Amino acid sequence: MTRLLFIIILFVVSYLVIKSFLTKLENSKKIGKQRTANTKMLKCEECGLHIPEHEAIRQGDHVFCSLEHARQRLE
Repeated sequence: MTRLLFIIILFVVSYLVIKSFLTKLENSKKIGKQRTANTKMLKCEECGLHIPEHEAIRQGDHVFCSLEHARQRLE
């Protein structure tokens, strides 16, 4: 009888842990999609690559995808 109770409790706890994990995973995917949907994209003046605004290298009014491109363009 105690074994049966132990097995039932084990299944219930396992179910709750898995459900919690899947819920957190689903929420993190939603957050990731929202970030990419709201991110402004900028075009590198050297190569034309579009990059997220938070990754862009800015030199005054100029926008670049890397420090190397910023150096090449502004030399």
